[in-house]
Amino acid sequence: MDALDETGGHLEPKAPDQADDQNTGVRRSSRARKVPTKYDEEYIIPAHDASSQQAPKQSRPKRKAGQAAAEAVAPQDTRSLLQEVLSGMSPDERKEYGGWVELESEPGFFNAMLQELGAKELKVQEIYSLDADTLGLLPKPVHGLIFLFEYEGSSEPSDDENRPDCPDQLWFANQTTANACATVALMNIVMNAQGVGLDTQLRDFKNSTMDLPPPHRGHFLDESDFIRSIHNSVARRIDLLAEDLALDNKHESSLKKKRKKATNTTTTPKKSSAASRRVRKKRNVDTNYHYIAYVPLNGQVWELDGFQAKPLCLGPIADSWLDIASAAILERMMSNSDFSSYSLLSICQSPLQTLSNDLATSLACSCTLHNMFSGDQTWTIPDPFQVFPNARLMQRGLTTKTVISQRHPESFQAKVGHADFAIAEAAELARELRTEQDSLDAQYVAELATVDEAVETVRGRQRDYTPAIHQWVQALAEKGVLRELIQEMED
Repeated sequence: MDALDETGGHLEPKAPDQADDQNTGVRRSSRARKVPTKYDEEYIIPAHDASSQQAPKQSRPKRKAGQAAAEAVAPQDTRSLLQEVLSGMSPDERKEYGGWVELESEPGFFNAMLQELGAKELKVQEIYSLDADTLGLLPKPVHGLIFLFEYEGSSEPSDDENRPDCPDQLWFANQTTANACATVALMNIVMNAQGVGLDTQLRDFKNSTMDLPPPHRGHFLDESDFIRSIHNSVARRIDLLAEDLALDNKHESSLKKKRKKATNTTTTPKKSSAASRRVRKKRNVDTNYHYIAYVPLNGQVWELDGFQAKPLCLGPIADSWLDIASAAILERMMSNSDFSSYSLLSICQSPLQTLSNDLATSLACSCTLHNMFSGDQTWTIPDPFQVFPNARLMQRGLTTKTVISQRHPESFQAKVGHADFAIAEAAELARELRTEQDSLDAQYVAELATVDEAVETVRGRQRDYTPAIHQWVQALAEKGVLRELIQEMED
């Protein structure tokens, strides 16, 4: 009997070679068909259209797999958008991006940011323990601490009684935009660091915002293309797109909640305990992290949280401000979940300048000894400026004039000024100074390597291999290799 169509009429009998090519709704066998030979060269994958009738197989011209892939993957406008998304990103695009990406708690990132901001006398060092021995090993002085922790919103302690209005001497900025808490915490430390030289652009920013209230400082920080582009310097194009998508999703979710609240006129039933557990689990999975800063200023220790309207005074400094800050950090850690993760970074004085000054002083002492005894034929100690020529001195931030102008330590003056100070004693002292200079020089080189490593870490993070991978996969598709791989997996 002929099959009936949906209108009750009879369907016209079809030729066997056409019966399977039309969407007639007739049940077909579920057996897997054998793929014809040279499948890639003879067939393409057409867009699914139930209303169109496919041409017989015999009438379809042969096509290359590359052309088939180009026609089947996506329309032209979609391919253009995909190419634009997967292309490389120029530095100007990072500068023009108006948002802020999430920043990982990586010391290398923060060290590179300090170099770019113009606070080159500072360095970031990670802290793994809050015991006195570990804190004692940090380069001195320590200008601040950056603490990363799980942020729980309304459960955060307010301590309003210990939050006075921001003192005039304290630079404190509120966080006025999403994902900027890392840079806000860093700036809250750098702007309060005492005796630290800043480059022109950063110094001008500090001077222009010093008399503003914290919300306005946060706004100017958000509007600073200079600071924002440095914050986003580690981002790749996919990071910027992901941030835009997350912001758009939050906006859509907010609109849905508002519409639901406006239309919901019935009483919401009480959730079951199982539903409550599911909600709590989701909240733990979608964890938000937040950066805050701890700084010493004018004999007080301050907790600077960009989410809080006012700074928190932790009390006066007794022996070490790090003891007070450590106690506050430990209290936060104890109040959070047992499974919470944390990160603690210290902002310290870079030892480069100290090492350079110590090297200059040591060389100055060696020069004095050489001038005193070089006329003696038994003096075999080489001229210090032969060991450290001008080119080497410049790499250490020194010049010959800088070395000669250094003041001698009192202990050195006491030795050479003694009436019994002889050439043998001078030679021994010169060898000790040479050993000291080699040690200082090695430390300086190691510290420079740390700075270079931070810059290379950022460059490695900026390298985006997505465009290359996309081009490679596209080439495989055009050659028909992907189809062969898929067929092998299915077989």
